Amino acid sequence: MRGRLPDYIGMTMVMFIFWVAVSGSLKWPQLLFGLAAAAFVVWFNRNLLIKSEERVPIRFKTLFWFAGYALKLISDIVVANFQVAAIVLNPKMPIEPNLVELEVDIEKITDRVLLANSITLTPGTLTIMAEDNKFLVHALTFKSGEGLRNWPLIKKIREMEEA
Repeated sequence: MRGRLPDYIGMTMVMFIFWVAVSGSLKWPQLLFGLAAAAFVVWFNRNLLIKSEERVPIRFKTLFWFAGYALKLISDIVVANFQVAAIVLNPKMPIEPNLVELEVDIEKITDRVLLANSITLTPGTLTIMAEDNKFLVHALTFKSGEGLRNWPLIKKIREMEEA
């Protein structure tokens, strides 16, 4: 437990900030209760916490990287929404469902989970299977499926792992 103390403290702080945001109160009794509740939730779920060696180290640089990643993901989601809407509203319905096998060289399991969830969040694609570095993705069109092979977010994840 001692080696993981920074993880516990960090996660407790994240949960506490969430508590403050949801409760909307800055009064001492609520703050103390929120801190105690956050610490209890983290302690109770201690076996579920992601270990330091399983993720990218949390540094200032990592936070900026994640903010950039999230913005790029949001922009890709918006663009994909319009593309899927155009396909669905087209009277000819040019849907070409296909499965794409994608192999990426991403080391950390948390980064592979991030990629699988990012693919699934993007309309028109769905991660069916993620095993080691191999992904099986259902795509609405051949173009969207092939576009995954050169998706900029995969490159961003690799760059973060190398940094």
